[in-house]
Amino acid sequence: MKKILRIVLKVFLCLILVAPILGSLGIFPEPTADLYNTPEAFAFIQTLMDAKYIPLLNTLIFALAIVLTFMNRMALVALLILPITVNIVAFHWVLDGGPFTSGAIMGNLLLLINLYFLWDNRKSYGVLLKKS
Repeated sequence: MKKILRIVLKVFLCLILVAPILGSLGIFPEPTADLYNTPEAFAFIQTLMDAKYIPLLNTLIFALAIVLTFMNRMALVALLILPITVNIVAFHWVLDGGPFTSGAIMGNLLLLINLYFLWDNRKSYGVLLKKS
């Protein structure tokens, strides 16, 4: 059962991560104000989009995470996307109206999947926590 759960969560993770990649490639339209619940949220997203390197950096990290998922390196994937996941969730919870808005649902799902893989691979992180 655990093996099936891991496979399902890997598929959902890859589907969530591929959406921003397709957006950066121009397949999805640019974000508009009606996608966000507050003007501050849209202004923040617009600032990130105007910076140009942020969407590119996210695209590269997400593409690498997808490749690493297929290579079964989930301990690394979970650590790699954790800072972005936390920022996505924090953005929706703080700027975009709360944890249960329509935009926050995917971020919350990403966080839950990420937390599962962090917990599932917790023994792999022991070496990172040892004194050198």
